[in-house]
Amino acid sequence: MSAVSEIVSPRKIVALRVDRTPSALDAAKLMVKNKVGSVVVVDFEEKPVGIVTERDILKKVTALNKSPREIAVQDIMSFPVITIKTYDSIETAAAVMAKNKIKRLVVLEQDGSLVGVLSITDITRKLAKILANDYKRYGHFKAILDF
Repeated sequence: MSAVSEIVSPRKIVALRVDRTPSALDAAKLMVKNKVGSVVVVDFEEKPVGIVTERDILKKVTALNKSPREIAVQDIMSFPVITIKTYDSIETAAAVMAKNKIKRLVVLEQDGSLVGVLSITDITRKLAKILANDYKRYGHFKAILDF
């Protein structure tokens, strides 16, 4: 099967630096502006330390009963961040997601640099393409067998 590098979303990496003490509101605005469902939280060396998803904002901010402006990203981010390497297989990525009950993985290059975020949607799109191609490839056999 394919490697993670072949299907990771080509969108720009959306990240917030934890040392700048961003708020939950900052994360939400960044997600809306970039049309993404998560923001990677990085340290001053641009290494991922956490991730904030739409779900984190919905569940954790409302649970704190405060304004999103008053809540630090560090208080709602998921950490330690679960990562995968670009050379890992899609099967490995799916297994890691299932095991950890998550919908997104932060993707790293071999040297540890941030590449992007792999979502369950990225995997689903790839599988849908594989199924469509198989149907086209083997569909003509059905016609032959029906004779």
